[in-house]
Amino acid sequence: MQAAAQSLYQAKRVLIASHVNPDGDTIGCQLALGLALISVGKRVILINQDGVPSRYQFLPGSELIFTTTKEVADVSVAVDCGSIQQLGNVQEIFLKSKTTIQIDHHDFGNTFGKLQVLEEEASAVGEIVYELIRALKIKINRPIATCLLTSIIVDTGAFRFTNIRPKTFDICSRLMKTGVDMQHLIEESYWNKSRAMARLASFCILQAQYSQDNAVAWSLIYAKDFERFRSKVNDADAVADELRSIEGVKVAALFREIEGDRLRVSMRSRYGINVATVATHFGGGGHHNSAGCVIKSADREKLIEQLEKLVS
Repeated sequence: MQAAAQSLYQAKRVLIASHVNPDGDTIGCQLALGLALISVGKRVILINQDGVPSRYQFLPGSELIFTTTKEVADVSVAVDCGSIQQLGNVQEIFLKSKTTIQIDHHDFGNTFGKLQVLEEEASAVGEIVYELIRALKIKINRPIATCLLTSIIVDTGAFRFTNIRPKTFDICSRLMKTGVDMQHLIEESYWNKSRAMARLASFCILQAQYSQDNAVAWSLIYAKDFERFRSKVNDADAVADELRSIEGVKVAALFREIEGDRLRVSMRSRYGINVATVATHFGGGGHHNSAGCVIKSADREKLIEQLEKLVS
């Protein structure tokens, strides 16, 4: 932590990258750290491959995130990335910096970068970024607090998941003292759904399939389905959670068709079942109850078989 803070303190130009298909944790951390460094006069480049999902465009500073840049930074920071592959096409510009920093909390990931600030016990990377901003002795104002709280809200499922620890509430309490409207923030960052998102989720649940004992549920979305419901790829992010919430389901998987005859897989589990072991087997990673990977379409049945073994 201190080495990362020192590197950022000395840098004039900092690049902060979030992962592909970004969620609220990675976007919230990227913006919080970016706004903090901007407030002390740093030149900050915020970048990710896919831009900011519509549901997070209300966050302060979201308009500062770009998908490309030609600038090379003194220090590059990756937030909420379990592997360098999660940076997508941002990898090349990230690695051009003299110093690279990985800030992450994934249980099953691959370290990269010259400096790693890793804490598996953190409920969200926002907790780690909070400590880093404090180490930099930068005042946390309401916009920064809003972004950090969004990270924590999203990665704890609005404080419903088992990854919460006492420190989580302690940090949230301090952040709320900046004047953030917590109820409004939870509604905006977690519960609000567009009509396209709701239609897509309903479709996925209606056509879901189940194992013989109903403990495993899965659904598949093709590219044509996104067109049909006029939805975006990240509109499907919450579907795996909804599948998991069905009575009797212990493990849920959502398969999304992507280019090159491949599928992006999002897995969720209950009762401490470790879906990350399946994700890592197929080249992905994540946490015990939330993990993902990219597979060939032909390997879908093999992955489902692995999930069924987990609950048998």
